[in-house]
Amino acid sequence: MSPSRSLALAAFLCPFLALVGLAFLTAACTASPGAEGPASPRAPLPLETLAGKPAHPLLEAERPAVCLLLVRTDCPISNRYAPEVRRLAEAFADTAEFWLVYCDPGETTEQIEAHRVAYGYPFPALRDPELRVARSLDARVTPEVAVFNARRELVYVGRIDDRHVDFGKTRTAPTVRDLEQLLAALAAGDEPELRRTEAVGCPLPELVR
Repeated sequence: MSPSRSLALAAFLCPFLALVGLAFLTAACTASPGAEGPASPRAPLPLETLAGKPAHPLLEAERPAVCLLLVRTDCPISNRYAPEVRRLAEAFADTAEFWLVYCDPGETTEQIEAHRVAYGYPFPALRDPELRVARSLDARVTPEVAVFNARRELVYVGRIDDRHVDFGKTRTAPTVRDLEQLLAALAAGDEPELRRTEAVGCPLPELVR
């Protein structure tokens, strides 16, 4: 092929190839949550900081495991778990990163910050104002925890442990410590498959209307 024909062909194909590449990149970056799931860094969780700015814990976390703890300021069951959550966060400080996710759209920034301080939570507080994350996880109550592995794949959704048998009915001590066992497995390098457990707690307000 002559040099002039080669240049003409290149001039014709370059815009077309550029459009194809752009379309491919756009599709990869805007994949629907249903296709990628909440575990994919390409589909960031639609959470907000208390200042109303977008937050992406799966992208921002520096430790291998990410724990999203769904809470409400006025849930007594959730509040009773604060010491246990702090204990687990300290025990797995090198391998797991905790984030609070407040799921009541009616709670103010002041209420959330006061709650975080009152219960001694040392980790960041985020909001799920439209309950999009709660719905994507099929979460129904607080407290409920979602855990992602180092590849940011969802590996657990459910209770912290089995202390609460039903609303108003508790054991003296848990017989199964689900979250602790999972974090220990991840810290040991295991790759558990997705597991779900039934959590007992306060219903998420928008999900029961």
